[in-house]
Amino acid sequence: MTSTLLHPLALRPIIPAWLVVILALALLGLAAWFLLKRPRERLDWTVRALMIVAVAGILLRPGIGESGTGSVVTDMEILVVVDRTTSMSAQDWNGSEARLEGVKRDLAELTEQFPGARFSLITFGRFTRTELPYSSDSGAFLAVVDTMSTEGAFDGAGSSVSIAHDEMLESLKRSAEKREDRQRMVIFVSDGENTSESPQESFADLEEYLAGGVVLGYGTQKGGKMPVDPERPDAGFITDTASQGDALSKLDEKNLKQIADEMGLAYLHREEPGDLGGWADDVKQSFEAADEGSQAKHELYWIFALLLFGLALVELRISWRGLVSANKELKSL
Repeated sequence: MTSTLLHPLALRPIIPAWLVVILALALLGLAAWFLLKRPRERLDWTVRALMIVAVAGILLRPGIGESGTGSVVTDMEILVVVDRTTSMSAQDWNGSEARLEGVKRDLAELTEQFPGARFSLITFGRFTRTELPYSSDSGAFLAVVDTMSTEGAFDGAGSSVSIAHDEMLESLKRSAEKREDRQRMVIFVSDGENTSESPQESFADLEEYLAGGVVLGYGTQKGGKMPVDPERPDAGFITDTASQGDALSKLDEKNLKQIADEMGLAYLHREEPGDLGGWADDVKQSFEAADEGSQAKHELYWIFALLLFGLALVELRISWRGLVSANKELKSL
């Protein structure tokens, strides 16, 4: 599958077609008037009339036939929302690695799957923060992802995955206001675990802004131990005050599936690297199918551009001959 790259010349006309036609007809009418009133300058005004037609052709960007537009990746804005609460340090991804390490690997893969898309990153824990506004610079996005870390073992007194809701809604609203024509997706990353006593807020009001996306669930039903300091594995693990043993963080898959349903998204459980390509291909194919009605034509503006160049040379020649003739007349006086 190929993706669409934005070519510098593949731009929409900056002047409405109806305005181009009106201006062209008005100028052609003026050229016709001069053709009738100045018979000796018919060649000059014929050339100028043809130049008007050429300019109009360039602005109207006519085309013939149809060609596939490929994927609509470059028209996509992807909001990535990552849970960085302490539980995301639990060591049950790919055997014994931290969940957040799995997140980083998966986001790197998804960035490759959607080249040219604009990514934004929101993280949440005790508070929510926009780490990166929408940007097509995948290198900058991955650099920010790589620096993500979980909160400290003793930070905060409880967390809820819905703490990110308001920031997500605001980000999607701003995006829709700026570029209504863009496709928007959400990639929501969490283990679904709530430790706050407050009820979880619904994500249903986000669905109207989304063309697709996925909720990625990290962790296992068995659970994983959380290091006191992820940077110092020998510092031990967080203790369960009730049992005095190692505390375990467990995946709340039911909650994550509920969040996915509320936003109208797919849900994928992530226990090991890879296997995201199939989901990404399905997304791109569905977007392309929806875009089939607006297939791009083979543009012919370049023919009018060549014509304009040739006519400009003729106009210069005519002007030069007129200048030479005027100089001769001045000298003969």
